[in-house]
Amino acid sequence: MASGLLDKLKILPFASADTIQGGLPVDVPFVCQFNPESFTVDNEIIHNTDQVAHGSNGAEAREHSIAPREFSFDFLLDGTGANGAKIDVSVYIEWFKRTTGFFGETHRSRFLLIQWGLFAATCVLKKYSINYKLFKASGLPLRATISATFIEHKTLELQELINNLQSPDVTEMHRVAPNERLDTIVHKKYGDYRYIHAVAKANKLDTIRKLSAADTLRLPPLKGAQ
Repeated sequence: MASGLLDKLKILPFASADTIQGGLPVDVPFVCQFNPESFTVDNEIIHNTDQVAHGSNGAEAREHSIAPREFSFDFLLDGTGANGAKIDVSVYIEWFKRTTGFFGETHRSRFLLIQWGLFAATCVLKKYSINYKLFKASGLPLRATISATFIEHKTLELQELINNLQSPDVTEMHRVAPNERLDTIVHKKYGDYRYIHAVAKANKLDTIRKLSAADTLRLPPLKGAQ
């Protein structure tokens, strides 16, 4: 997968479930400062345990339905600058609340698309809590963790979108490392040096000999590549 900012977990807000597949986000997506170290997916099977006859002491538990999955994440926010990027923690918290929260025109929470690498899920925010861990002398937070739980919301139409996002055939983005060469990148991605000119064309490169560190290259699916 790509490196750098393009790999950050993103939460995209939509006004309705129907617009997630073909519409544009209704607001600025929330981009995590740091990717979570882990996340939890809860799967619940609902059983029917009603008594089958009067006077019965119990009933066999039979599968009734499967509840929507729940996804739980912890988002760390660090405004100390110790990790090289100094942010305003309070602004990041408001950004998260604006992206995921109440949408006045529909009088309900926004529909969300969470995307991180090959993980993609459509959902709504169920709950969140904020644990403040460090403060400035003024009392403003310097470090905090947002613990958020989302409930899956997925229509049949959205399954196609999820499959596309999880497909290994989608275009990848590659951040160029210092002294990295195009032929090396192409061979690592496609297993063949002959695709170097196709990648150069896709990125509108003037030369295939020199790349600038921190530039981002598009690595599209190419016919015949492994």
